[in-house]
Amino acid sequence: MDLLYTWKDVERKMKRYLCDEDTSSIVNIDVYTEEIVITVDELQNKEKAYLELKNVFGKNYNESQRTIVLDKFNTEIHVIVNVDEYAKKQVKVTPLFSNVVYNKKSYEDDILNNQDLKDCPVIAFHSYKGGVGRTLSLLAFAKAWSANNPSKKLLIVDSDIEAPGITWLMRDMNTECDAFCYFDLLELIQSDEIKEKNVFDNVIDLIRESVMEIDTGKVRVRHMVLPTYRYEAQLLDVYSEPQSIAKSYKRKYVLAEKLSEIGQKAGASAVLVDLRAGISETSAPLIFDPRVKKYIVTSTSFQSVQGTKMLLRQICKGLPIAENSIVPEILLTMIPDGLDTTQIKSSLLEEYDVAENNISYTDSIITELPFASELIHLSSFQQIMKKLEERQMYKNINDFVMNRYGTTMTTDKGIKNREAVVKKINQLAEKQVVAEGNGQVAALLTQPISNLIRKYTDVVPQAVILGAKGSGKTFLYKKLICEKTWQRFIGNFGTVRNMPETYILPLMSPKNIAEIRESIIETVTENFEKLKGIIGQDTLYWYNNISEIKRLVQEKRDKVDWVAFWLESIKNVFHDGKSLEEIDDELQNANQRVLFLVDGLEEILQNTFDNENERYAIQGLIQDVITDLQIKYKNIGLLVFLRNDLANNSIRTNYEQFEKQYLSIALKWSHEEALRLALWLVVKAVPDFCQSIDFDHISQDVVEKELNRLWGVKLGKINSNEAYSSRWILAALSDFNSQLQARDIIRFLQYATENAGREVYTDRYIMPVEIKEAVQRCSKDKIEEIKQEMAALQPILKKIEDAPDELKILPFHSDTFNWDKKQEKLLSQEGFLIIDNGKYYLPEIIRHALKFKYAKGARPKVLSLLLKNKQ
Repeated sequence: MDLLYTWKDVERKMKRYLCDEDTSSIVNIDVYTEEIVITVDELQNKEKAYLELKNVFGKNYNESQRTIVLDKFNTEIHVIVNVDEYAKKQVKVTPLFSNVVYNKKSYEDDILNNQDLKDCPVIAFHSYKGGVGRTLSLLAFAKAWSANNPSKKLLIVDSDIEAPGITWLMRDMNTECDAFCYFDLLELIQSDEIKEKNVFDNVIDLIRESVMEIDTGKVRVRHMVLPTYRYEAQLLDVYSEPQSIAKSYKRKYVLAEKLSEIGQKAGASAVLVDLRAGISETSAPLIFDPRVKKYIVTSTSFQSVQGTKMLLRQICKGLPIAENSIVPEILLTMIPDGLDTTQIKSSLLEEYDVAENNISYTDSIITELPFASELIHLSSFQQIMKKLEERQMYKNINDFVMNRYGTTMTTDKGIKNREAVVKKINQLAEKQVVAEGNGQVAALLTQPISNLIRKYTDVVPQAVILGAKGSGKTFLYKKLICEKTWQRFIGNFGTVRNMPETYILPLMSPKNIAEIRESIIETVTENFEKLKGIIGQDTLYWYNNISEIKRLVQEKRDKVDWVAFWLESIKNVFHDGKSLEEIDDELQNANQRVLFLVDGLEEILQNTFDNENERYAIQGLIQDVITDLQIKYKNIGLLVFLRNDLANNSIRTNYEQFEKQYLSIALKWSHEEALRLALWLVVKAVPDFCQSIDFDHISQDVVEKELNRLWGVKLGKINSNEAYSSRWILAALSDFNSQLQARDIIRFLQYATENAGREVYTDRYIMPVEIKEAVQRCSKDKIEEIKQEMAALQPILKKIEDAPDELKILPFHSDTFNWDKKQEKLLSQEGFLIIDNGKYYLPEIIRHALKFKYAKGARPKVLSLLLKNKQ
């Protein structure tokens, strides 16, 4: 409860009440030291006003005496209610903290719709606390601007009238800065002399005399500077301040307008303003001008973050956040090495009022500036410019200046035959959306495949290839089958060493691989012929094994039985009656090897979480049989393609040790490889999409640059508030295991290119609407696949789908859907759930289809969890 000590406490409480209460009978209030004068517009509202006072002040209101009793000091303020039938409620928003705090919106509609500053934008740097790197960030911004826009001049304004850092830096450089200053401008505006043409022209001439030179390493760029003061008396005896100008109704937004006008007339392309830190009315007229671009600088300290949240709460109150809104952005500075900033960013973004359908507009609104101790104690402008050059802080600022304000932005260069290109991409993606498709394209060499080849160049492969559903296991299985020998497969990616010919044979295949059944039969027939004298006659053994496994699953078998079955299955492919030792010797004498492939176990063994028999089947194969082959036989190979969850469910002791053994060859698509896959498919569909590319050695920068031509740098114009396209797509298709699936990337391209759509932007082939719709469709397909392929997850998903919409808010808690620990584990191991500080989050890839919305500040947490392990 707020205690009332002074008349000002009474005024604040009444103003807060009138701000929140739309139906109040009170039209106006005036509070003085001994009385409060209340105005109503009708006599009948007089008694209502007294009743409202009683409700507002409670025990502090003396109804009989009609006074407000202050706490502790036993003083009273008398209440007077006047009736004025001509009085009207007037909500006037003045760009001052003392005014906006008592309004539901910090802006009036006419100023929100005003674009007066667009010819010479005003860009202001502010911070709640001093010492967080605000001025340094502005100077880094100016340096980055100079590097990206050397022909475009800035007007840099030091408006910090209490600690004018830029002014002192200029004086230390012995730079001429006594011609004209910020205080001069304020005084001319206050007195209206600035309106005189000869005065205005003289101001322009004087401003051009003060310059700051920035050396970019390639060119020296001279910018204009407006220092705070010319002589000390101006600083110590202030006549005119921004807040005094703003209190004039007709001139309350004049400061930004005059800075923009002066900048334009002086030849500047933008005006940078260093504002006074804190909740300061000297900064408020620019902070609360929605036409001014604000960069709010904060360190990671608790005080700085909390103060910044308070600032943002007022700045964002009533500010529309749309694609082209001038939204305040955050520069998060002085970040220590290793600090997880997720919680800080989530907390800050809670203050932005973003509609669910526009939630991505704040995805890129925070720029992190890592801590650099050598930037703390700098004594000169030259030192600052020099020390910035190789710092990550400057590189990050340079990136966002280049993207938002640079002249080297993506253009429509190279965007030709858009509809034809989109159609070709769609046709190829449609063929490849499932591994069983019959489009004949070479497998993309990802790091796991590279590791597999390097590891087994001289020896026969005997390993388990782990991967989530859709990661490319069956695609790789198919590719190996079609190549027929290990050497031919290796030959797709480099030089083949002199080694015994290794013939590929299926031991088990997926049931739904009918499209390449002919390839399997062809490979078996051809390799049987080449292995004549060693191999048997049953060319359908691989198909019969499926039936035998189904039979054994229905019986109660132990691990020993399953090990025997797998070894017998291998032995039965060869001539009857011979042991594996004898077969290995025969292969050695013939200078031949055999590599067996197993895929499709998840189609038969669908309940490994609960069924011990199914777990034994997998344990026996991937532990005992593989180990037996590795120790005893150097000419009999085995590659088992296995879904992660089956391995995890089956090996419940030392699974991390098992996983680590095969981690380097696991089919886990990193974010970089996923983008490379997208570009690879585009180039396969449209060979002249870009210049010749060596996908084995292509840099990530080149990949992203080429993909910018495919789907744009952002999901909108380059300088819009939209999210960066590649990052948004990665987050939308990722799971919490920090991986994407090849199938999801290819399917995304299929849906995004299903029709070209209206050409909204000329710098890309795929439009944002098609991208967003494709993600929605991918999410729906993902849910359907999970239901079909992971039976254990069906009841969990059903429970979520049937839940009321009001429960579908991220994050949620453990009791929201009444899950048990088993269900949580199933979702978590698949990357579809993560629990952080007791809060439950779902990834984007299933959130959309399950119709979950975000609570305020939750999205950056999810994005961070999705993108934290990009390497």
